[in-house]
Amino acid sequence: MDELSLAIAGLRATVVTRHRDILAVVRDRYKGFLSPGTADWRIEVDVRPATGHRSDDDVLVSRDGAPGRFVVRRGDFAATVDLPVRRASVAFLDANEYSIDSFLRILYSLALVEARGLIVHAASLIRNGRAYLFCGRSGSGKTSLARLSTDATLLSDELSIVRTSDQWARCHGTPFWGELARAGDDGSGRLAGIYFLQHGRQHAVKAVTRRQALERLLPNVLFFARDADLTARVLEIAAGLIEAVPCFDLSFRLDPGFWEVVDRA
Repeated sequence: MDELSLAIAGLRATVVTRHRDILAVVRDRYKGFLSPGTADWRIEVDVRPATGHRSDDDVLVSRDGAPGRFVVRRGDFAATVDLPVRRASVAFLDANEYSIDSFLRILYSLALVEARGLIVHAASLIRNGRAYLFCGRSGSGKTSLARLSTDATLLSDELSIVRTSDQWARCHGTPFWGELARAGDDGSGRLAGIYFLQHGRQHAVKAVTRRQALERLLPNVLFFARDADLTARVLEIAAGLIEAVPCFDLSFRLDPGFWEVVDRA
C-alpha cells in the first residue's frame, strides 16, 4: 500500500491505496495542496471496474446505521464515510480525475461540518489583505469576476471554503476549480464581505438583511447528506457566518470597476 497526504482548508487527509495510478492522479491534480504530516483523515481507495450504463450525476448520501457513518453513492463510485473516526473508504470504477475530485468535494463537505466549515458555490479572492466571497450558481459570473480581478489572489473560481469561529470567518483556497481550470492559492484570509452576484448594466452594491442573506446563501452551500442532525449543524454554521460577515447584493458588468463599489461598501 502506498499513501499521499493533502491538506485543504487546514484539514489534512492521507490517501492510501495499492493503485499507483490513483496516487499519480492525486499528485498531479492536487500538487499545490500536498502536505506531509499527521493526517486528520484516512481515505482508503480501491478501483473496481464495472460494465454497463452509469450516471455520474446523481449523488446519494445516507446514514449507514451507526451514528455519524454515511454511505455515499454515485454512478462512478461507492464509499463509506465515518465522521467520528475520520475515516473513509471508496471504490471507483476507474482512476480518473473527475471521479476522484467529485468524491473529495463530497467528503470535505461532510468533514468540514465538525470544523465549523462550509463549501460554498462562490468565487473567492484576497485583495489588499482581505478575503471576499462572491456567491452564485453557474452562469452568475463567478469565473468572469475572477478573470477580471488581475490584482487579487485567487482562492477559487467555483467552490470556496469558509470556516467560522465565534466572531469572524476565514476563507480558504481550494483545488476545486470551475471554468478557469486551475486551482486556487493554498492560502486564506479573514472574510471581509459576502456578495451575491447578478449581472447588471452598472456596478452597484446593496446591503441585505441577515434573513435575506441566509436565504441567498443556503442554496449555494454544497451539501448532499440526507440527515437531520448534520443539516441542522450546517444551518447553524451558515447563520453564524451571516452574523459575522457583512452581506450584499452585487450587480456588475464585465469590467473590473466593480471593485470600486466593493471597496466603498
